[in-house]
Amino acid sequence: MDLSLFSITFDDREIEEVIDCLRSGQVTMGAKSRAFEAAFAEYCGARHAVFVNSGSSANLLAWFALTNPTWKAPFAPGFEVIVPAVAWSTTIWPIVQAGGMPVLVDCDPTDLTIDISAVEAAISDMTVAVCPVHPLGNVCHMAALTDLCERHGLVLVEDTCEALGSRYDGTLAGRFGLMGTYSFYFSHHITTVEGGMIITDDDELANLLRILSSHGWSRQEQAANEVPFDQRYRFVTSGFNVRPSDINAAFGLHQLSKLDFFNARRIEATESLLTSLAPHIEAERLIPMRIDSKVEAAYFGFPVLCRNRKERDALADYLEDNGIETRPIICGNMARQPAMEHVPHKIFGKLDGADAVMDRGLYWGTHPNFKDAEIEYITKVVGDFAWQ
Repeated sequence: MDLSLFSITFDDREIEEVIDCLRSGQVTMGAKSRAFEAAFAEYCGARHAVFVNSGSSANLLAWFALTNPTWKAPFAPGFEVIVPAVAWSTTIWPIVQAGGMPVLVDCDPTDLTIDISAVEAAISDMTVAVCPVHPLGNVCHMAALTDLCERHGLVLVEDTCEALGSRYDGTLAGRFGLMGTYSFYFSHHITTVEGGMIITDDDELANLLRILSSHGWSRQEQAANEVPFDQRYRFVTSGFNVRPSDINAAFGLHQLSKLDFFNARRIEATESLLTSLAPHIEAERLIPMRIDSKVEAAYFGFPVLCRNRKERDALADYLEDNGIETRPIICGNMARQPAMEHVPHKIFGKLDGADAVMDRGLYWGTHPNFKDAEIEYITKVVGDFAWQ
């Protein structure tokens, strides 16, 4: 049996929508993109959703918006943002690219979320923001984190690229801070093939994000003191070109309507695995991701910690040899990645939890197309493994 991390979730509806785009001639960002933004904002209960070409670009624009000279309170160069050491690379790179300093703190290896006590201890005079990562469908401890940010006057930007549809105490992940970012990469909760989204309730910020996503280009009305020129080409700041296409949005419109079903299937598959693998969990051969009672997790995969690195490596090899695709948990401890030799950053504390995740962790898929036979197969393969 071949069990990949993900499987195709689009069908004829997405394909027909793409064909409609091609036949219409409107393939660049247009009406379908605006419709997808509106539908996504409504799903999240946000005032604005800004569609871009990837979740990485969503993170990029978030930090460049907050440092832009046109923003009402731009961060000064050298600003510090506290981030978990267990994160994706482009959680961290955009902070540096925008002139900031990421400060890496530890995570709790049992639930993979940022360590709140480490966040508070890491705050310095240069700290302006916290960027939690909601890992593999879990949600960080948002009550404590939002309280901390309010007490210290810090901006909260949530990297929600792995947790679309997850909730904390009834509120969607991504809705606690000034901005939430999402990814629609091919293997994520929904796909636009490539794509991402930023949500916010701030009108001014949403406008700036749109300008930054399209060359620094604004088509708003000319101010009274400006030299007259063609308003179709009015640039108010520097920017990027990270726009998606209507073809991406065509996918997204239909995928979004399936999101709740997809997530229900992910939950069902995970709960079945937790039940079938209970003997190994009870024997502490496998330690699954702990979910707080306030969290409704839209599982991105089935992460586990093994007892040691040697056993993790052997189990990963055995699963792969038997057709079960695996991955490390996110990037492991980002502080140990080779790129960090060249990337400005700070480390606060020991990062023992992040090391445990990197050395002992792996995950396999729980995609919406999982069948009972596949769960039975995983259970058999794990049971056949030569546990030490």
